[in-house]
Amino acid sequence: MPKFLTLLLTTPNHLFPVANITIGTPPQPFAVKIDTGSSDFWVPGRRSDICTLSHCSLYGAYDERVSESSINDDFDNVFHIVYSDSSEQTGELIQDTITLEGEAVEDVTFGVVQKSRQLPGSPADGYYARGTLGLSFDKSQSDANAYPYPGVLEVMKEQGLISRRAYSIWLKDHDDEFAGSIVFGGVDHTRYDPPLIGLPILPRFDAREENYLNVQYTGLTLNNGEKTEVVDESIRSAFIDSGSVGIHLPTDIAKKVLKAYGAATDLLFAWPLVPCALAKADAQFVFRFGDPLRGPRISIDVGDLIQPHTRGFRFKNGDDACLLLIKETPYDFLLLGTTFLRSTYVVVDLESKILAMAKAKEGFPSIGAPDVEAITGDSIPGVERLLPSLSMPKPTTGLHPKRPPHDEFLFPNELFDGIARVNAKKAAFSPPPQSANDGP
Repeated sequence: MPKFLTLLLTTPNHLFPVANITIGTPPQPFAVKIDTGSSDFWVPGRRSDICTLSHCSLYGAYDERVSESSINDDFDNVFHIVYSDSSEQTGELIQDTITLEGEAVEDVTFGVVQKSRQLPGSPADGYYARGTLGLSFDKSQSDANAYPYPGVLEVMKEQGLISRRAYSIWLKDHDDEFAGSIVFGGVDHTRYDPPLIGLPILPRFDAREENYLNVQYTGLTLNNGEKTEVVDESIRSAFIDSGSVGIHLPTDIAKKVLKAYGAATDLLFAWPLVPCALAKADAQFVFRFGDPLRGPRISIDVGDLIQPHTRGFRFKNGDDACLLLIKETPYDFLLLGTTFLRSTYVVVDLESKILAMAKAKEGFPSIGAPDVEAITGDSIPGVERLLPSLSMPKPTTGLHPKRPPHDEFLFPNELFDGIARVNAKKAAFSPPPQSANDGP
């Protein structure tokens, strides 16, 4: 019998994918962030200082005292993780039963966080109150050398719920609270437009083993109607990370993109600013991966990269100012977050060390009922071709795929005076004429 498990996702505030799960017996409900960029699983504890600062009543706080299936006596139970955005979580490791869409997974090890060092200006909507379910390689756990423990995928496989440590993610349009789904151990063929193309997951340049979801990037093109501009044709690593928002580009690529779109930057904002009208432009980013001719090409509409500002700022000329979710990073790799994943269907097989991608199919539920096929062997169902990696140059900057500093647009500064101080010009691409049906 095919072995897979589908979990529905939401995107609170259009940020990152969140799943509703339960922990313990009787079940305690939690909303946890699905993170392909890390490997640790943790939730706030009932005594956590997170709960004194945010809304644990909404997202869950674990209480081992009331769980009949809780186990915490069989191992050294120190839990500690520092994320690359400098947020820090400390607590204890514990084992308990978690339930995913009605399926119980027994004796799962996770961190119960009691002390949290959050970033200044953390919002009150519970950004840090939600736990995190990391789905990268177990070897990238924060304390993997001192306190190794099996990840959720490994435990699911051991208990026969899935056949492979593999999963696929489909996210949909950012304007809908329903975000999509993750299929543990399977591929949903209704959620992508063929071809589905496989790429090797690469180790970082200074490591011998694969720790993160890195694949080979080979170029970026900007399309504007009939005009096409090749921005970059370099070979670099691209880090697929559902725990980050936006697209982070190396300096040389980012400067070209921001100039092409007339983006303005200001020290008060971590994200560049563009006129909101740019969201209606007939323009796309096209990312290439693997072989430039046979590898996957992922097209993203520029409108999907534009976020209205919560404060309603305007430029001096009266144009409404929106955030362009592309930023410059000092590292020599690309970090592709949820903005990228909303246009991309991704399948990850941690055992074969393969990541397959295709253009995500839009719409739900109009695209039809799920057609899920279990991943049972070394090959991913539906993959039309598996490409080898090209030779990889050694990066000139950055030691390893760390997340850039936190996505500051979540915590907007209210002092913007409407004057953009760098590259302050109108967008290079004008929106199409407004039709009578478009409204005011």
